[in-house]
Amino acid sequence: MGDVLFAFDVNAKPETIHRALTTAEGVAGFWTEDANVPAEVGKTLTLRLPDAPGAFDLVLTQSDDDVISWRTKSFPPQWVGTDIRWEISGADNASTVAFRHGTFADETEQGQVGYVWGQVMVQLKQYAETGVPAPVFVNSQK
Repeated sequence: MGDVLFAFDVNAKPETIHRALTTAEGVAGFWTEDANVPAEVGKTLTLRLPDAPGAFDLVLTQSDDDVISWRTKSFPPQWVGTDIRWEISGADNASTVAFRHGTFADETEQGQVGYVWGQVMVQLKQYAETGVPAPVFVNSQK
């Protein structure tokens, strides 16, 4: 079993990154335009990606100033039961994001997921630093 791991610095306040991960506007700014983002632990985050056959449903398991975590619930099937965790540290305009998505039973899936998460991390950093939305997944039908 393996994990996808990233750690990177962001020239933004920790609160800015936290908002990007915990609000529909924030998630739409770096990940996907179609997001239902709950504020309450135990509720389900629903993301829709263009051309995906189903929604990504993630249960919010922790949300505080330093940690946001989700457990995958329904889609994609190979993600079900995996955990996604974001740890945010820093002060002023100097933050560090530590990311973990695990545990995958299949190393091939882990590698494919790592590639996409890398794209998401780049956009999160850009969005937090500039405030300019540029999500990885955009609905071309709009």
